[in-house]
Amino acid sequence: MSAPAQDRGTADAGTSTLRLASILTSGLPAMLGTDEAPATYTVPAVFSRQVSAPEKAAIHGPAAARRLAEIGYPRVTLRVSDRRLLIGNTSLHELRDGLAHELAVLLGDIDRDLGEEHDQREADAVLRRSAEAERAAGVQRLVEEIRFA
Repeated sequence: MSAPAQDRGTADAGTSTLRLASILTSGLPAMLGTDEAPATYTVPAVFSRQVSAPEKAAIHGPAAARRLAEIGYPRVTLRVSDRRLLIGNTSLHELRDGLAHELAVLLGDIDRDLGEEHDQREADAVLRRSAEAERAAGVQRLVEEIRFA
């Protein structure tokens, strides 16, 4: 089970899974729909909530870029800016035709992976605390066996 997002780096992240909610239309090139429209451009998408530092690092990381390249989007770039994901070198058509779905899957996988890492760190911490408690109890037992008589 994944840990809540707030445990992954930022209290503002809340407990919901990070996802893309909408496209910021005002951030699109003004010439879209005309003969002068660029073939590719940056599409600003709005996140459902604030992005935590570990999520941002994963989105910016080489694994995300490699994954996009492997599934057919080698030129697409991702950059987090506040509560927006700036999807570079793409188009609305490319997003509609499959890239939006792939980005949703990528964000879900990042959430799952960060949850698993968090869970593993928690499990490791429990083991360390248990080992420390056993060590301290052993020392205390030894101390109790000592008599100055």
